[in-house]
Amino acid sequence: MKARDVCIIYLLFISVSGTQWNYGDLGPDIWSEHYPSCDGQSQSPINILTASRDVCIIYLLFISVSGTQWNYGDLGPDIWSEHYPSCDGQSQSPINILTACTVYKDFKPFTFISTHDEKHYFTLKNNGHTIIGTINNEYKQSPIQLTGGGLNGTFEFVNFHLHWGENYKSGSEHQINGVKYAGEIHFVYQNPVTSQIAVLGMFMQSYLHKKRFVFDKNDLTRDEWHRYFDTAKTLTSENDSILFDSNITLLMGENLQDFWRYEGSLTTPPCTEGIIWTVFKRPIIFMEEEFKHLRDNVYFEDYRGPQPLYNRTVYRNFHSEKLSSIPDYNRCLLDFQYEKAMNIISLFGVINCTARSFFFFLLVIYFILLFILFVVFRKMRYSVERKKNE
Repeated sequence: MKARDVCIIYLLFISVSGTQWNYGDLGPDIWSEHYPSCDGQSQSPINILTASRDVCIIYLLFISVSGTQWNYGDLGPDIWSEHYPSCDGQSQSPINILTACTVYKDFKPFTFISTHDEKHYFTLKNNGHTIIGTINNEYKQSPIQLTGGGLNGTFEFVNFHLHWGENYKSGSEHQINGVKYAGEIHFVYQNPVTSQIAVLGMFMQSYLHKKRFVFDKNDLTRDEWHRYFDTAKTLTSENDSILFDSNITLLMGENLQDFWRYEGSLTTPPCTEGIIWTVFKRPIIFMEEEFKHLRDNVYFEDYRGPQPLYNRTVYRNFHSEKLSSIPDYNRCLLDFQYEKAMNIISLFGVINCTARSFFFFLLVIYFILLFILFVVFRKMRYSVERKKNE
């Protein structure tokens, strides 16, 4: 039986077997005879005896108070799991990619549908956490689609957004052997059939961090992002939005051949897991001044630190690194144990950047105590021998 037929039969069943009501002889005045709730003390609609603007403000305040808030400050990543349990899962993103522990796997190249290089109209919006770009539905536009890259089926573009930090030495969510980039771009795609989400991450390298780098005057990707920054820096308040026309081909660039692949999560609450992550090896180069505009005018920083890898495998699709296809599991195990230790330490309020100093301090205390015990033991032994001689 077709779904449409079922729908019609269902509606007829309701109208025939259910108690009748309408807006005439069986109207609102007698609804309570068959539906007691219609005579309750919290019914709608009501006659609002105040300014509609005030009512709207009260409603919005209620939403903001009752809804669980999160940010990158006092309600930051360290406590997200209190309200979003998935944020404490064992398949979280981002991660620190240890290249010696990656496994080679042959992924087919990404293939973009022909409309991928067309110009599209995006809405750039300050959503209270970052600047996010989505397709503007007011314009008739073909979907942006891609296949390949080890993904099953055709994926459609959902949004792109940026993460950045307080300076050019931090800001990327993923790290490569502990090295951070100035920022990271996420292009989010979804399979409309399976609802599987795939995120394509690209590092943003600051020009200041690569002082001798000379921009290619014919770099169209560089020019397109310059346009983006000029537009995005005006979105200084939450819910500010603006139209931005571009094409994904230029924004993503041409360096899509080499990448890492693993299964992770969204990097923001609710931290949903089961996300297919692609992290491209080659970064896109930016000017430090452009990041400064975002830090000064939009948000100071908006990134989550690396999460434990646990027993996940990170794949790579390139041979260019001087690595065998079989990882050094001894080193990976040590790195994993170190990673676990760092997480335990962080629970006691010791952040990773001071962990080595903390261990050194404990080591010094340990040797001081040993020395004191040695001196006390020598004195006791000397005292005993002296009494024997007397």
